[in-house]
Amino acid sequence: MNTDYIKDVELLKQFSVMHVEDDTSVRESLMRFLKRRFDSIYTAKDGAEGLELYLAHKPDIVITDIQMPVMDGIEMSRQIKEADSSALIIVTTAFNEKPFLEKAKEIGINEYLKKPVIKDDLMQALRNCAEVLKNR
Repeated sequence: MNTDYIKDVELLKQFSVMHVEDDTSVRESLMRFLKRRFDSIYTAKDGAEGLELYLAHKPDIVITDIQMPVMDGIEMSRQIKEADSSALIIVTTAFNEKPFLEKAKEIGINEYLKKPVIKDDLMQALRNCAEVLKNR
């Protein structure tokens, strides 16, 4: 087995993650990916559910889509950052529009990935977040 993969798993297993995505197939696909790397995983189908889960469980890393019903990922992220300014948030989106990017930066989003999400890019974003957590 690849030694980098083993190191990544050892690093990530000690943290928890939450994935917020309204598209069922995207959510399920990413959950399969995350289950191989994290022991503690939470999932939500919109920002309102994600915020509720975050407040209840305080996962170490949040991965969220932007465009979702009920509450979008930007508003959810803003409220998470209000509750915990040190929260680590990775945003995934099909949008490449400046207002979204500017709002995400303003809120303090840690990583920004364009959809379709490339697994290597996601792993690098997760590694970056895990290194921040490890150094706290």
